[in-house]
Amino acid sequence: MEWKACLVLTLLTTSLLCGCLARQEFPAPTDSSTDASIRLTLLTEENPPYNYRDTNGDISGSSTEVVKEILRRLNQDTDLEIVPWSVGYGRTLAEPVTGLYSTARTPERDSLFRWVGPIESYHFTFYARNGSGISLPSLEAARNAGVIGVVRDDTRHQYLVARNMNTLLLFPDDEACVRALMNGEIDLWLGSSDTAPETARRAGVSPEDLALLYQVTQVELFIAFNRETPEPLIRAWQDTLDEMKSDGSYPAILARYGRTSAAGMQPVMAPGDFSVPGETALTALTTLIDQRFYGIARSFEVLALTDEVKSGDWERIRPLLARLEKSDESARYWYARPDGSYYTTVDGLASASLFNRPYFPTVLAGNASLGTVVVSHSTGRSTGIVAVPVMDGNRVTGILGASVYLDLLTGELNDDLPLPATLYFFALDPSGTLSLHSDVQKIGQTISMQGSSEVVSAMEEILHREEGTVSYTAEGWHREVIFGTAPVTGWSCALGWITGTGEG
Repeated sequence: MEWKACLVLTLLTTSLLCGCLARQEFPAPTDSSTDASIRLTLLTEENPPYNYRDTNGDISGSSTEVVKEILRRLNQDTDLEIVPWSVGYGRTLAEPVTGLYSTARTPERDSLFRWVGPIESYHFTFYARNGSGISLPSLEAARNAGVIGVVRDDTRHQYLVARNMNTLLLFPDDEACVRALMNGEIDLWLGSSDTAPETARRAGVSPEDLALLYQVTQVELFIAFNRETPEPLIRAWQDTLDEMKSDGSYPAILARYGRTSAAGMQPVMAPGDFSVPGETALTALTTLIDQRFYGIARSFEVLALTDEVKSGDWERIRPLLARLEKSDESARYWYARPDGSYYTTVDGLASASLFNRPYFPTVLAGNASLGTVVVSHSTGRSTGIVAVPVMDGNRVTGILGASVYLDLLTGELNDDLPLPATLYFFALDPSGTLSLHSDVQKIGQTISMQGSSEVVSAMEEILHREEGTVSYTAEGWHREVIFGTAPVTGWSCALGWITGTGEG
């Protein structure tokens, strides 16, 4: 919109910044950084391009090369094994000084392992046989589309179980899933768009025989170590990975496999160079975020006064919400009853309930709720909630809601807020969940998943102070951050920039 562009340009008139690329050589870690008597066991699975056995019988892949380079720099020896995922997962939980890669780090798994990473990223994607006639507009639709194949104990399996998806058939690996899909044993495969083409070829199937139906979410991949692995070893591995990211060797490895990474050489600013324009840009960021949620809430407040919405009849309410949603492709609109049952414009009556959602008591008390971050029951994606009560006198008779897709909101902010390449932004909701991030795969992660104690401490400070600045080192780069609180959503919004390498 023109008014939005004018607002942003006005706020950022004085914010033209310059950056330069900086690169610094890092000394190899000394032998004293780890105990040479400790021998690691590292496990992985067949999952190209991350990890697989090549035509020479060697374990290869983008993640494997990263692991081997860490081992080389630390002068460590280890055994690498390819095993079925469920075997590797169980062994890593049970056996000390054992690691498993490439492992999705999720809030549910976070306390089960020690983590080094991220080393890659991964999309959850539903596939069917080409020509099957199946379509999936949502995760809810997958519930009734037939039998879903997934790898046993994989994070995708855990994701579906957590959402009460019961029509599952479990397999040892993705190649088995693809073969089962093609022979009609299953109707859907929850795979990944990052690996599906090569997985299909290895299963003897043309990638063109797979139909990509619905992309659910994206997660970061790590090396997961048994909880009893010594802390100095974990720290040495993380420090070495961070050095690889800042000296350019990590992105070079990924590039050899056609992968890209946000790590590597970064635009750098001198410390303190951004304080004044930073405050201006931060004001623009918080304003745009709050206006996005407040605008939806205002529309709902008007709708809540109509006879159609007051009737509580979904067939009369749906056309009004569908009309709003048509002009807002970055959100899913819904109507809920006080008992928690709800309807979406795409799926109609949903199988889940909203009654235990953290925002629900607030709305039942007659107050609007804006900005709570949840993983949507209906879409499986990280969303920010707008929920407005429908009132009959002092009684709440229903709730008008929107689930704003946070990855798409991030994209909108990137378009509307013309920040220079030297800057990145993120936001935390009041619970400490990342509601926005320039690196969208971090959206939905908790503070505890952000890395070292230094990073976690900085994030906690951002969460618990109204405004201020912090500095910390993450992924090999020293960062400065200016932050403040958005008054409507209550989100802690932050702008960060890199001032040099971690040792600079």
